[in-house]
Parts: sequence; C-alpha cells; structure tokens
Amino acid sequence: MLKKDLHDRNESELAAFRKQIDELDDTLIDLLKERIGIVSRVGEFKRRSAPGRCPIRPAREAEMIHRVMKKFEDSKFSPAAAAALWRLIIGASTSVESALTLSVFTPDRDNDYFWMAREYFGPFTPIIKQPHIKRVIGDVMDGKVAVGIVPMLRSADTTFWWTNLVQQGNDIPKVFARIPFVYYGTPGRDAPSALAISRLTPEASGDDRSLLVLEADHNVSQHKIQSAFATAKLDATWINIATLSPSARHHLIEVKGFVTLENPCIDILMNTLGASIYNLSFIGAYAVPIILNNGNISHETKTIHAVSSKS
Repeated sequence: MLKKDLHDRNESELAAFRKQIDELDDTLIDLLKERIGIVSRVGEFKRRSAPGRCPIRPAREAEMIHRVMKKFEDSKFSPAAAAALWRLIIGASTSVESALTLSVFTPDRDNDYFWMAREYFGPFTPIIKQPHIKRVIGDVMDGKVAVGIVPMLRSADTTFWWTNLVQQGNDIPKVFARIPFVYYGTPGRDAPSALAISRLTPEASGDDRSLLVLEADHNVSQHKIQSAFATAKLDATWINIATLSPSARHHLIEVKGFVTLENPCIDILMNTLGASIYNLSFIGAYAVPIILNNGNISHETKTIHAVSSKS
C-alpha cells in the first residue's frame, strides 16, 4: 500500500505541474494569436503605403533577437533556443504580411545554404533551389521571389557575382542580412555562412557592416584607396577585386558601421581620390552576427571571410 500511495502522490503532483504547463501553453497560444492579428494589420498598412515591396525590416528583426536573447541570458531556457524560437515567430509573421518565397543557391550535392535559409526564415517558407548564383539574383530582380540566398563574400571567389548588384534601378537587390545571425561558439574561418538579398532598403541596426563597390582606374593602387578610406575615417576591409575591363578594377570593400552614399565620410573619400574613381556603389549592409559562448552573448569581433591581399 505504501508504494501505491507514494505512486499516487507522485502522479498527482506531476498532474498538477502538467496542468500549470498546459495553462501557460494556452496563454502563449492566445498571445501568439493576438500578436499575429496585429501583424496582419501591419501587413495591410504596408501594402497600402508601399505596395509590391518586401515587408522584411532587417534592422528591427536584429533588434528583436538581441532583446529576446538578453532577456533569456540569465535563464535556464537557452538564449540560443529563444533566438531560434523567435526567428520562427518572425518568419511566420512576415509570411502573414506578404507571401514569401526564397531562391537559394544550392550547388551540386551541397545543401548548406538551403538548411540555413530554412532555419532563418522558417520551414514553412517555399524555397526554389538554383544551381547558379546569378539565377538567384535574377529571381529576385524579376520579382519571382522576395528573397535570395547567396554565399558569403570571400576573397577566393572568382565568379565576382557581387558585381551584378552594382547596377542602378529599383529592381536591383541589396544585401540586408547575414545568416546564421546567431553562432553557437566562435565560428571558424570556413564556417558556412550566407547573405540574404532582396529589393528592399537596408536599415541601420546599431551594429552593422556595410558593403561598397568602388570602381577605380586600374593604375590606382589598393594602398592609395586604403589611405583615402583612412582619411575619411572609414574602417574598411578589402574582400575582393574584380578586373572586368582592362582600364578599371572593381574593389569590394566591407566598412564598419552603417555607411550609405549619403554619409558625409563618403564625400571626403571621393574628394580625396578625385577623378581616379569612376563610380562608388552601396550594395547593402547587414547586422553583425551574435556569438553565444558558454551562455554569454557577444558580437563578432572580426570578419569570418578571408581578406584579399591583392594590390
């Protein structure tokens, strides 16, 4: 009898805990329903004020993930789990605002970018696989999809696909996010990572990296351009250099902070370099990823991609 009584008491106590959990789940469900109702109204507002535009607000999403992870930093519930959960909520909410379809670069037998896209935007988001990066960019430009997923920029790349983002016009996509946004432990140099592009205007999150493409006379040395960036007080990292014609070079440069062509520092840069510069393009920006080490949240301290040493 004693064993049965103990078993019954344990079952009763567990049942009470489970009842509390079920009640909290019901509350969470009701709150999520209420949240999605507000999101639906936001979507209606965006469709009226900016019809046909991608509804994603990258800076706000980055700020939300930061805030959520901070709230879970001293909790038994993992901040990484909280970030993954909120990414699902954000992805589901965005799909209510406007139907999202992704075009993802998936080279032969390599699905890294596919799975990163699913994790970031949610498993419910339709994905088109493309074997070539330019097809992904074309899908976005043609309005076939809202978002394209392309490889992280690296010095070893010889396709120079990023030069396709230099064109002018509202249909030209820009980089707006880097994925993964949360790393569980410091990533290695060759850790898989990707960029998200869309026909939207990137926004400042407070901790960003901007991407510029500078077209310069082929006789202008990288050292001279680097000195000009220093004069303009722009913290720049060279990623790649493309020679598309005998007379010019395209320099792909990552700049610390959110730096568009309207930034006063750009005027200083252009005046310093003068006529040797043919064009300068802003091809996007992304919020700096979060690194989670032993439960502590920190920002990426250095770029993961390899840096070009060409001159």
